[in-house]
Amino acid sequence: MSDVLKTDRLLEQFGEALCYAHEAHRGQCREKTHTPYISHVLGVASLALEHGADDAEAVAALLHDSVEDAGGQERLEDIRRRSATEWRRSSKG
Repeated sequence: MSDVLKTDRLLEQFGEALCYAHEAHRGQCREKTHTPYISHVLGVASLALEHGADDAEAVAALLHDSVEDAGGQERLEDIRRRSATEWRRSSKG
């Protein structure tokens, strides 16, 4: 698979997961800096990608606090449901 196709798929999945994480963390701020919490999620995802993360790892980086900080078991079930369809679908080449 070409690098262009891999990049297109990553961007599609990343965008979907970013929107999901943004909604999950809407209204939340970092405790010490009071910046929107999504900035932390983006920072983690950026570090992961810069160190060679694949598409699934990049999505996981975006969603890593969604269950703990934004919805518990219900959120976890929703992420699992989506990962079985939306986010995994485009990573299967």
